[in-house]
Amino acid sequence: MIRTVIVDDDFLVRSYLKQLKAWERADYRIVADARDGEEALKAVEELVPEVVVTDISMPLMDGIELIRRIRESNHSVYIIVLSCHDDFEYVKEAMKLGADEYVLKNSLNEDSLYEMLIRTAGQIQDKKEKFQENDEAKRLMEMGRQSLKYHFFNGLLAGSFTSDEKEMRRREAGISVKYRNSAVINLFIPSWGVLKYQCGELELEQYAQRFLRKLVRGLERREGMDGVECVYLGEGVFCCFLDMSEMYRDSRMKQRLTSVATVCFRCCKDEEYAFGVGVSNICFGDEGIRQAYQQAREMIKLGFYKDAGILYYEDSPSIGKVLPREAQELSERAEDYVKRRQYENMEEGFRKVTEVFRQQHTDPRLVLHWLRALDEQLKAERKPEEYAAVTKAEQLMEICEGYRSRLFLEQRKPISGNVGAAVRRVAEYLHVHYKEQIGLSDAAEMAGLNPAYLSFLFKQEMGIGFASYLLELRMECAKALLRGTNDKVKEVARQAGFNDYHYFSKTFKKINGCSPVDYRKENTRI
Repeated sequence: MIRTVIVDDDFLVRSYLKQLKAWERADYRIVADARDGEEALKAVEELVPEVVVTDISMPLMDGIELIRRIRESNHSVYIIVLSCHDDFEYVKEAMKLGADEYVLKNSLNEDSLYEMLIRTAGQIQDKKEKFQENDEAKRLMEMGRQSLKYHFFNGLLAGSFTSDEKEMRRREAGISVKYRNSAVINLFIPSWGVLKYQCGELELEQYAQRFLRKLVRGLERREGMDGVECVYLGEGVFCCFLDMSEMYRDSRMKQRLTSVATVCFRCCKDEEYAFGVGVSNICFGDEGIRQAYQQAREMIKLGFYKDAGILYYEDSPSIGKVLPREAQELSERAEDYVKRRQYENMEEGFRKVTEVFRQQHTDPRLVLHWLRALDEQLKAERKPEEYAAVTKAEQLMEICEGYRSRLFLEQRKPISGNVGAAVRRVAEYLHVHYKEQIGLSDAAEMAGLNPAYLSFLFKQEMGIGFASYLLELRMECAKALLRGTNDKVKEVARQAGFNDYHYFSKTFKKINGCSPVDYRKENTRI
């Protein structure tokens, strides 16, 4: 049904119009009636009707002002003016402002209203189609202009234009400014790399274009935003290029840069994906725009370490271009940590490296390259999307925790899928803490169970007693250390969780049929 708002300060007129059956017969629905233009404007904004039927002479806001205000933001709503014989001059003004039709109040009855509504329905449809065609034409024109701007700025940043080519491309793209004094604001989506694996390419491209339009509209609504060009550069990176060639005071330039950055940040706040905003300094001369762009790009890297909404190059530390010594040392020791089942040492090494990365703000590309090399060295397989998902420094500790299950927890056998949640938690707890001096009471407390009941439940579901299972985990660790290291047997026993060396030797021989020394001779790998 065609949503309609009636506006008239005369209660009797509104009541008469609302009770006419012609509305329903013509498939219209009156969604609101208002006493003056102010009430009507609120109803139009909230209910988005397709038709507004309004009187001209009203208190507070009259029909002329209402039409003017509606047309400022909504060109598609169909406006019908109600008039009296002596309102002709007002009617002419209303039609000039964008009213679609006028009708004399005293001529309205069931039949005349129905005839007008049927005619209006056809005109509304024609108007919709016209606006759709215009919108499509505007969209295609904007796509063409965006393409020209994209190629202009890419060429400008690459320094591939001659002076004449630069001027020609600038005019082709409809850019009026020359960027002699420049600044650049980068809006970027840190998770874009992983989004490419989760969403379709078309879906992401459509999202990027929608956001670009929103960004452009957001800047256009603010005063003092002339000379700002927005371009989508791909891979979740949007650029705002600011021209300040006509500004001569540093304070004014900085104020304008801050204002534009704030508008950009607000455009990102309610988006479904988290954004970072990087802001360059104000750079001067013909090469200034390239310098500003590089500064803004550096802020994308800084986003790996900082959560601030807007990152200003002026206040930022420099990005570390060399891999820290601590990261190289961890790479050299990592294999030995795995062989010795020394996860605690690996964890401490990761903690130190992460802190150094933070202190030096190491280039995230170096960090990911280091991580890939470490994975390859340790034969720890990781999917491409897992690397793409590493967008913050704190995730390195999560990766270290992942090594625990990938490399350090070599289970003698997998936990059966039939095992209940409580016993599974206990088994997984043992896999992590078996080197420590833990027992049934510790595991029961962790699981929130009575020790005696846990002992019964564990044996029933796992097919092996709690103590025997813990012993197996420790024994498997000891055997791996004997095979993979030159550590003394006493040290192997300690690392595997055996405090009593003599108990270890005796139990080892009982389970494996030979002493630890003989086992190493028969199974050594080094």
